[in-house]
Amino acid sequence: MRVLLLIFSALAFMGTNEATPKRVVSTSLCGDSYVLWLVPETNIAALSWQADDHVSNAPQNMRGLSKAWDDIERLLTLKPDLVVFGAGEGRIAKPLLDKAGISYVNMNWGEDFATIDKNRKALAQAAHLQPLKIETVQRLPRGTPKVLYLSSSGATAGPNTYVDEVISAAGGINIITKTGWHTPDPENLVTLKPDLIVTSFFKDSYASANEAGLRNTVLQNKINTTPSLNIPGKLWPCAGPGLYVVRDMIGGAIAELSQ
Repeated sequence: MRVLLLIFSALAFMGTNEATPKRVVSTSLCGDSYVLWLVPETNIAALSWQADDHVSNAPQNMRGLSKAWDDIERLLTLKPDLVVFGAGEGRIAKPLLDKAGISYVNMNWGEDFATIDKNRKALAQAAHLQPLKIETVQRLPRGTPKVLYLSSSGATAGPNTYVDEVISAAGGINIITKTGWHTPDPENLVTLKPDLIVTSFFKDSYASANEAGLRNTVLQNKINTTPSLNIPGKLWPCAGPGLYVVRDMIGGAIAELSQ
């Protein structure tokens, strides 16, 4: 994963005349994914408080870094040159960072590749990196396989979600037509007839009392008797750079259906 993101980084950016901030700090899991994608390791001073979780894509050698969160006292202690906030963060901290002369930028929440591109450009500008066009946003040829997404909780996703965006970009058709994120009754899910089931957060999620995807026998039988692909949760805790990798994984699984 880290190798792939480094390749994307090398293709996507060139340095400008201004140096990249020497101490970049991220306060959120989603922010971590962008910082790890674009900022040289030697310039990353701290990752978010979630960086040691199973759903983090932080490489092992960076899990010992200092941890940050949206708290001005903690941020000032870390002495950053640039703070990368998650969506909606920094409301209280930003005025105080301004007084201290510390730069900051938000990685906004979104459900599509356009959001990734906007966040990439925003971080590039804040970190004095020059963005170049990358062709990895190209969608794979549109196909007809129907794809069902299922998380460990039994949740799924329809239109206007980044899961739907990736399925479409991979050449598949999302079998879920209800907009947004939701958790249907398992009895309704098993009546669907997907060509491919994409699971995620089955092995690397937060503990939950509601784990229908893991514990419901009927759903498990559905997964075991249908072509399936498990996506590591760390690749898409948000609409971040890992979506490019997920798109290719799902595209590969779709291609195998016709072999």
